[in-house]
Amino acid sequence: MQMQDLVELATSEPPPLRHDADQILAAGRRVQRRRRVATGAAAVAVLGVIAAAVAVPALGRGGQEAPIQVGAPGSNQPVPATAESFTFTFAGYRVGKLRVAQPVDVSTAYQLASVYADGLITTDSPGDPSASAQGGKKLYAYLTVYRAGAYDPSKLTGTRPVTIAGRPGLEAGVPYLGWAVRRTLAWQYNTDAWAVIQASSDDAAYPSAKDLRDLAAGLRGQASVPVKVPVKLSHVPAGYRLQEASAHAMTGLNGIATAREGDYAGLLFSNPALPTTGLTAPFGGEDGDDPAGSFVVYVVPAANSNQQPSPGVTCGNGFCNKWVDGVDIQVSSGGRLTDAEMRKVLDGATLADVKNERTWTTVTAAIP
Repeated sequence: MQMQDLVELATSEPPPLRHDADQILAAGRRVQRRRRVATGAAAVAVLGVIAAAVAVPALGRGGQEAPIQVGAPGSNQPVPATAESFTFTFAGYRVGKLRVAQPVDVSTAYQLASVYADGLITTDSPGDPSASAQGGKKLYAYLTVYRAGAYDPSKLTGTRPVTIAGRPGLEAGVPYLGWAVRRTLAWQYNTDAWAVIQASSDDAAYPSAKDLRDLAAGLRGQASVPVKVPVKLSHVPAGYRLQEASAHAMTGLNGIATAREGDYAGLLFSNPALPTTGLTAPFGGEDGDDPAGSFVVYVVPAANSNQQPSPGVTCGNGFCNKWVDGVDIQVSSGGRLTDAEMRKVLDGATLADVKNERTWTTVTAAIP
């Protein structure tokens, strides 16, 4: 363990726990299942109880502290480029015991990917066969790669400076609710473009601050890959524009919280458009709330829906469903759209072969 990590652990007193980790995880998963029912209430992602930012004292001398350097300063490593919306510009990779998965979500402001650690249990897949062999310690972690100008690092509190591959960064770590530690590492991977790793762990020493710095230094760009989805729409309500799309997951942090549960896609529309500057978290915040003025189209397998298959289009409180070959296409608006409008969206929705990605459509071609 690095000296700065020992100092961080020695000088941090965990607050009284209002919930233990198992209670937090169980409650979060119940909420996530309720989201599939789409009751119309604002939904909360798994682990949504770890929400608001906490101001903590900076270690050492704060901004006067000499930055910790990781990676080769001035190196010509390929970095993710700012490309057209709804394309992935980086791929999954591994550094030591940590792994960034393939990105599953892209918006007008960022891309999202899950982060995994050998020896820790993630909660995004039910019945993980490795759980019994991993000692029961849990991790909830993800990488957000923001477009240029989208992220505001000045709002990250309790930080100390770091340097990742010659570029400036900030890191913070603090015990948080049911977690032994929640670490945040933000760094400028390209001109005015920031990436953020957030990792909440039951193990206060793992992943360490150094582990996250090493993982950050491994971020590389790739040629732009448009996100594809297995659904096409012929109608979107007037004034609404696509803001976020996901493949093999639901949108936003709800998708990260259930990334390996086998969902197919999500499309988030909003009126007015969601902000693309001044962000400190993905749309909806760390709770995974529905952004104001938005509605979402989900494509999920029958096993992941609490709704019962039925012919035609059926509606409940703020949502409507259309079943096609055992797949639930759902429009969830929380009451922002009328049933008639949601029915119109679903009446014009067609489904490709969800098991064959060659039949899927780029998201920009999948909407009118």
